[in-house]
Formats: sequence, C-alpha cells, structure tokens
Amino acid sequence: MSEKAPFTWNPSDVITVTNISSENFLLELDSGPLRLDAGRTLRLTSSAMEQPQVMRLIREGKVTAEKFNWRKRK
Repeated sequence: MSEKAPFTWNPSDVITVTNISSENFLLELDSGPLRLDAGRTLRLTSSAMEQPQVMRLIREGKVTAEKFNWRKRK
C-alpha cells in the first residue's frame, strides 16, 4: 500500500464562496473555468480571491466569501 499523497494546498487557506444572487456565473480561475450557480456554495483555495472577476462580484454584492471553518464543515 502506498503512502498518503501530501497536500498540494494548505487546508487552512480554504474559503467558501457563495453566490447570493439569482444569476449563474462562470468563474475564470487559474485552474480553469468553474460554474457557480445561483444560491450555490463552493470551497476554493484563497488564491481565488486574487482573481479580478471574483473580487468584482464580491464588491457588487453578488457573491460572498469567508474563511472555511473546518470544525463546522459548513
């Protein structure tokens, strides 16, 4: 049996991104396009906050982002 593969990201850097609008969005992330449907919440690495599109949606109040709470598994 092989050893467990190491994380390629830091688990403490995970955020939740929630679409609070009635629109669907296609986020253009470094890892590729990602669909964020209305009312849906996704877990992403914090590097997503560096994307201008994500920051614009947050400023416009269409999307919220918060640090993921591992204890609550929210």
